[in-house]
Amino acid sequence: MLQTFLQIVDTPEEQSKFEKLYYQYMQLMHFIAKNILNDEGLTEDAVSEAFLRIAKNFHKVGDIDSGQTKSFILIIVRNVSLDMLKNNGNDLGYESDAGEATEENAGHTGPVSDSVFESIRYNALVAEIKSLPAIYRDVMYLLCVCEYRYVEIATMLDLSVVAVQKRAQRGREVLIERLGGRYE
Repeated sequence: MLQTFLQIVDTPEEQSKFEKLYYQYMQLMHFIAKNILNDEGLTEDAVSEAFLRIAKNFHKVGDIDSGQTKSFILIIVRNVSLDMLKNNGNDLGYESDAGEATEENAGHTGPVSDSVFESIRYNALVAEIKSLPAIYRDVMYLLCVCEYRYVEIATMLDLSVVAVQKRAQRGREVLIERLGGRYE
């Protein structure tokens, strides 16, 4: 299975780095997927799909041992597993975001959010992002901390760009509500 993923990664240096990532995180990814899916076959499929998505975006992975990389990997495997669970008939209670965003409301929520975000220390913001509900946390972490674009996040999480934009908008609103009073 590893050889398939290594073919997606471009350079020999990246292939070596991907191999290190693979062996370092494979068991953790399997554990996360198994806890969500409770099925060995589906778990293997979820881990495989997660590695495929990671390989496709591997040029953006920094230090393998960093917390940011670990969070990125866990977000991917969790979302793949949840998607598989949902596709197998288990509704997780997540609201559907498809079709709700428009050009007017898909971006930033306005100048208030910009001033709030500018005045917040980075670590405080990251801590708040990590405390968001999972539906917003993953998108906001990938957007604000990892600095991925909406299109890249949509691909990684197997969502529409509109859904990612809407989750980002709602995540910002929650962050502004939580942090706005402290930093105004």
